[in-house]
Amino acid sequence: MKIMSLESESGFKLLYSFLCMSIAVLLAGCATKDATSTRPSDVTESDYIREGSGASATGGIGLGTLERVHFPFDSSNLTEESRNRLQNNARTILGNPRMRVLVEGHCDERGSNEYNIALGERRARAAISYLADLGVPRNRMEMKSWGEEKPLDPRSSEEAWRLNRRAEFVILQR
Repeated sequence: MKIMSLESESGFKLLYSFLCMSIAVLLAGCATKDATSTRPSDVTESDYIREGSGASATGGIGLGTLERVHFPFDSSNLTEESRNRLQNNARTILGNPRMRVLVEGHCDERGSNEYNIALGERRARAAISYLADLGVPRNRMEMKSWGEEKPLDPRSSEEAWRLNRRAEFVILQR
């Protein structure tokens, strides 16, 4: 019986094929979505507002959250309701001198990944800029854009898209 040597061309091809197939199987297994991440269709925005819960609904883990703000379609302009919520957040942050906050920008699923990352960044920057105008020091705020990667509501509907166009505020330090 002849044992195949890795030094031979056919031995190398066999090993290479085996490694490629193993990597493909591993990657395919890692790409499956967690079934627990879907949300019931009767969930509303108020079900996701958990101030002080320790995490935004699907965003970063921190020491709690502040009020999220929502944006119009394809826009980083703050609405009157968003400005009111940001004023509440500013009072909370300013009332806690050591508090540091991560502002996460999010989008709905429409648009390319690149476009949505940029739009999420503009949304986070708009919220940070408004908070800074209200007196919150910029060095107490960080920014992250998730684009469409962390939807609040994973459904494809007008209501879900409205909920997903947002900025989340995660408390990093109290």
